Amino acid sequence: MIVIVGFMGAGKTTVGRMLAERLGLPFVDSDLVVEHERRRTIKEIFAEHGETAFRDIEEETIARLLDGPACVLSLGGGACGREGTRARLADHTVVYLHVELDDAILRVGRDEYRPLLHDPGLPDLYAGRLAVYAGVADVVAHTTGRRVEDIAWEVIDQVTGRDEDDGTKGVLVAPPGGSYRVHVGVGVLDQLAGLVPMPQDAEQVVVVAGAGERGAAELVARHLARQPVPVRHVSLASGVPDNDLAQLGHVSAELSRLAVHRGDLLVGVGGEATCEIVGFLAGTYNRGVAHALVPTTLEAQADSAVGGKGAVALPGASVLGVVHQPVAVVCDVALAVAPERPDVEAGLAEIAKHGLVADPTLLDELVAAGPAVAARDTAALLRLVRRSAEIKADVVTNDEREEGGRLHLNYGHTFSRAFAAADPALSGGAALSLGLMAAAHLSRRLGRLDEAGVEAHRRTLTVLGLPVTARFALDDVADALRRDRKYRNGWRFVILSALGSPEAGVSPSETDVAAALADLAAG
Repeated sequence: MIVIVGFMGAGKTTVGRMLAERLGLPFVDSDLVVEHERRRTIKEIFAEHGETAFRDIEEETIARLLDGPACVLSLGGGACGREGTRARLADHTVVYLHVELDDAILRVGRDEYRPLLHDPGLPDLYAGRLAVYAGVADVVAHTTGRRVEDIAWEVIDQVTGRDEDDGTKGVLVAPPGGSYRVHVGVGVLDQLAGLVPMPQDAEQVVVVAGAGERGAAELVARHLARQPVPVRHVSLASGVPDNDLAQLGHVSAELSRLAVHRGDLLVGVGGEATCEIVGFLAGTYNRGVAHALVPTTLEAQADSAVGGKGAVALPGASVLGVVHQPVAVVCDVALAVAPERPDVEAGLAEIAKHGLVADPTLLDELVAAGPAVAARDTAALLRLVRRSAEIKADVVTNDEREEGGRLHLNYGHTFSRAFAAADPALSGGAALSLGLMAAAHLSRRLGRLDEAGVEAHRRTLTVLGLPVTARFALDDVADALRRDRKYRNGWRFVILSALGSPEAGVSPSETDVAAALADLAAG
């Protein structure tokens, strides 16, 4: 329970509603509950029964709300004056929004429904309440002269996540579907039990692991066993892709056998496909359960585990999907660069993509780190994964459902999925690298990107050991392009007008696409 306190005019309702939206919780205003239940305004209750009677009603209402479902609860300005209420708040996270008196009066000066607003003793009342608010607060945010969004982000930053050993809280992701932290480190898995928030009503944790993730799953289960609920284990079926439709039936049946309910927690352990299927299950099983992700590949850590996308693969890519944010993502880079992991290149291609569409300085870091990356140096990869997660988190926070900036993260993927369909032997990293190069050539053919921008693609990907040339005919990829989920009365691509300046929804002619493929073949 997150409880908002502060003087009238502090912005408790406005900030509280934004907090609730970004934390994925209901918003409740105790004053409105009192008015609804009593069929009277607070001003009328004051006038008919006096302040003491109102405070009795208010205290009883707040006690009931604090014992109810989790929410963001806004309290009236005088609610903390009751000792019983203060005692109950000790079990919850209390956010104190501080406002200067002059600013408070300016904000609510015309509000005739606040019975104490025009009391001549208002300055003394204000001064007396400040110490009370400070005494119950876990988080203090000053609101005078600040934008509501900035106040909300400050509060979310303080109330979400758990501290890592180095004192940091991980990367904050704060979309409307729920805020959480992405923890990136080497050996951070040892802190798993403290980094993954346990749902209040959880009776069990179910670790859902990819078919080849037995060792990682056992490690995760051992760390989660420190939580006061039993840990179960479900493995995805072997012999089929981890995000295949058949896996949905297999794991759903296992969850039913374990009697998983909405209060329990799923923990996905594996690569991109595993994270996708667990996210889809979490968003649909029992109409939604909480889940956390422990991605074990560099590709999933740098990109796909962040953002809440769950999917089931069908011909034409992952066309069955949901957006359901996790409660935490824990990325132990040591898992992703272990010698038995053959898929580091896919993660490097994703990191390069983030640099190309959002932060060109990351390309310079990738080039400089080339030798260390080739040696799978964990310190170098740790910095790159964390920066990639920061970029993805910023995009998802501002566009959770791919209606704007998140579309830009499809840069290169329209081509790469078509290439993978045409040549199943291509690795994920090779397919995306070629997709990025094809997108660069298309951007140049359309007059958007200059040759220096194309060369920046080529130089970065080459340093990372990724391919930059291949031969595909238009007929090889046309069917896959028609099946792409971005198709709208024609093929749609993300292109670049410059490094870091993407544009979505571009519909080139078949001639332009064929020319870009010819450029890719020529190198």
